[in-house]
Amino acid sequence: MIISQRERGGGMQTICIWCGSALDAVAIQQEARRPITKGLCTACRNDVVKQGDISALVKFLDESDAPLLLMQGNPRQVVTANQEACALVEKDLSRIEQHRGGQVFDCIHSLSEAGCGKDKQCENCKIKNAVVGTFITGTSFNGVSTILEIKKHAEINAYDIQVTTEKVGDYALLKIDRYERRD
Repeated sequence: MIISQRERGGGMQTICIWCGSALDAVAIQQEARRPITKGLCTACRNDVVKQGDISALVKFLDESDAPLLLMQGNPRQVVTANQEACALVEKDLSRIEQHRGGQVFDCIHSLSEAGCGKDKQCENCKIKNAVVGTFITGTSFNGVSTILEIKKHAEINAYDIQVTTEKVGDYALLKIDRYERRD
């Protein structure tokens, strides 16, 4: 998938979505393997993943039109989220930051005594396992789908949720591809 193109010298040229510089064939192939940060040139990707400095990651989240959560590995909590993610889960940032994923989505198992990710029901959670797998192996997981029981407005409903994960430095990005109440 080509992220951005511009016309130059009679043809189309693929460019970095961040800085606008041209991507060569090797860079295009490398960027295509990254499901969330796809389309960033090597220099921009390195700027985004600077160790210990999340300001570039926050800027990346803010400029994306996809709902994104930035996760830390230990403890496995959300560091920050963009406005699209906040709007999707109907929460302000203070109710997302430093919370586990199930708490962000209002999964009923996050309300148990053991808590999100530690409840017996969480062992087979596809979202949790994708995030953990991304941290452990560095592998991206694309389009992981599951059904979560969500408690919103004092009622419990099933939601179809689909996410994509990608390791970025010491963090993992989680893109919410789908978050829909089942009828």
